Amino acid sequence: MRQDNLDGAIGGKGVVFVLSGEVLGGAEVNMLDLAADLARAGAWVSVCALDDRPGRGRGIAADRGIEWRCVPVPWKGSHAAKLLSLARFALQVRRLTPDVVVAATNLPNVVGGLTWRATGASLFVWNQCDVQPSSRFRPSLFRRALHASPLVVTTAYHAREWLVEQFGADPRRIRVVRSKVELAPPREDARAWRSRLGIARDDFVACMVAHLHAGKDHDTLLRAWRVVVDETGSGGPRPVLLLAGRDAGHADVSKALAFDLDLGEQVRFLGEVEDVSGLLAASDVAVFSSKSECLGRGATEPMAAGLPVVGTDVPGIREALGAPGTDQLVPPGDATALAGAILGLMRDPSLRSRLGRANAELVRERQSHDATTLVYARLLAGSLAGRDAVAAPLAAAGTGTGLDAHSSR
Repeated sequence: MRQDNLDGAIGGKGVVFVLSGEVLGGAEVNMLDLAADLARAGAWVSVCALDDRPGRGRGIAADRGIEWRCVPVPWKGSHAAKLLSLARFALQVRRLTPDVVVAATNLPNVVGGLTWRATGASLFVWNQCDVQPSSRFRPSLFRRALHASPLVVTTAYHAREWLVEQFGADPRRIRVVRSKVELAPPREDARAWRSRLGIARDDFVACMVAHLHAGKDHDTLLRAWRVVVDETGSGGPRPVLLLAGRDAGHADVSKALAFDLDLGEQVRFLGEVEDVSGLLAASDVAVFSSKSECLGRGATEPMAAGLPVVGTDVPGIREALGAPGTDQLVPPGDATALAGAILGLMRDPSLRSRLGRANAELVRERQSHDATTLVYARLLAGSLAGRDAVAAPLAAAGTGTGLDAHSSR
């Protein structure tokens, strides 16, 4: 990573990242990437996870030299039990003497918004990573925690508008900072990937990188793939669909549908894939059929790899694909339109190549180190120094948790 004055922006500061747990989604991966960059720049970085279910997060943090601890906040039981969890969390974080507390996803955001004063931190950053309210909280509590957060960062403009329109957030406190997209070198090249999966060089490979839960709508993609297979027939390249992602509650349903559609070897469920770069190198196109996104890595990582992306026309994917990908957007849930867009790319290699180059260039310009990490670090430094009005201290109004009697250091 190039430092480019990053050391001066954040070096020596204590930054505690609050994540939901070790099980990782795109938001958590983004935060671990940011944490590693800040640590390399000289910040004192640690992670507090709110759940102890095993996953990849702790190992990734350890590989990057970042301290990981679990501070359970189960958000169950009575109001008193939740208050006790919040108090314990605030005490544990306070012992780390943070300058900044940074949270991402709904539970960490709400917990951080309600407790950050009690942690002794000078700044709390709420990172909005989706555009769907959580069923775990009453809207009034979500709103209270959001309004108690001095700085809100989101990766997409439509997410900022959602917070303002749905929850009355102050737009002056919200900054849009893209998440960095930086693919690791592939562990296996395209030939090795295809050989291991029994895929020929001339086969047409589409992939989707997304955990298997209902919101990603793999079911529509599978129905579209049946159309692709039927339209291709025996006279064209064999189409193969690769689905990479852990089971997030919908894998059995999707696998049963693939069986019912008689897709056989023309769809592969790969589970969670660590060598995403290798998978993308082995693919001809990427598909992202999600029903809702902020600025999903399922679109931006394939773009960075130089792939064309077919996506659903929802704000987060439209914003991710930008102008080059407008013609590759289809209505959510429309299997026929999705199949048509995939077939169009299958039949036009030159179009695939042009879109892939445009996608890679867009991501390089929009989600480089300078446009993301450096901007984020300077935003933190400026807010801590009081130079940014968005991070000005809040009025003396409490958060309503009973924890705000503690002063910031």
